Amino acid sequence: MSTIYRAALVLHIIAGFVGLAAFWTPALVRKGGTLHKRAGRVFYLATCGVACTGVVIAALLLAAPLAIHPPRSPVSSAVEAAITTRIRLTVPFLVYLLLITFVPVYHGVRVLATRRAPKELRTPVHTVLNAAAIAASVAMIGLGIALREPVFAALSPIGLLVGWGNLQFARKPSPTPMAWWYEHMGSMIGGGIAFHTAFLVLGAGRLFGLQLQGANAAILWVLPTIVGLPATAIWVRYYRRKFGELQPSTRAATAASRS
Repeated sequence: MSTIYRAALVLHIIAGFVGLAAFWTPALVRKGGTLHKRAGRVFYLATCGVACTGVVIAALLLAAPLAIHPPRSPVSSAVEAAITTRIRLTVPFLVYLLLITFVPVYHGVRVLATRRAPKELRTPVHTVLNAAAIAASVAMIGLGIALREPVFAALSPIGLLVGWGNLQFARKPSPTPMAWWYEHMGSMIGGGIAFHTAFLVLGAGRLFGLQLQGANAAILWVLPTIVGLPATAIWVRYYRRKFGELQPSTRAATAASRS
């Protein structure tokens, strides 16, 4: 079982690095071009790979935690039970991370496919995934309070915002003709934020010795979100102006700021 775990972990890491690299290509090249589409497809496939291998890892940790992470020395049955409980308590958080990584990217891809027909997003898969993100978000709030984990609490709103926002977009008429464009961009950037978060917390710590302890560890978890959300808003605003879809009040404020 440990062999399966190690293989899944290696594939998980590879998919993560591929997704991290592929994210920046469609973000920087001409939108809608061949390179943009191919890199976006690679990013989506990498996200699927991260999700699938992550599910395998979570299942193995839940089924046989001591086989995956055996104690380094003989311990009592009470200590084994405590270790088992501690490892299994990480599984809900891992599943939550998988959801807030995969759901926005899946939504972004589906938005691109349906474009000006958001009602076509209302499939059982889309609804279940986003409802699961909301439920997991609520669970993280409870676990964060119960276990006094600041990281759980800091990341808990993401699933709620992602799941609720996606469901609302699928159930309301598009406010503007290009609303699908902004929704696609925001969702894919949201997936990119998740990839960068995983890199900062897991990859950078091992590669560059970047380690923060205690409550300070939450900084690395939330830093990509703190940077990514304003960047998304600025980018969406840029394209709203480009497509002539800024609201009148927003246009007036923009003109006033320039004068």
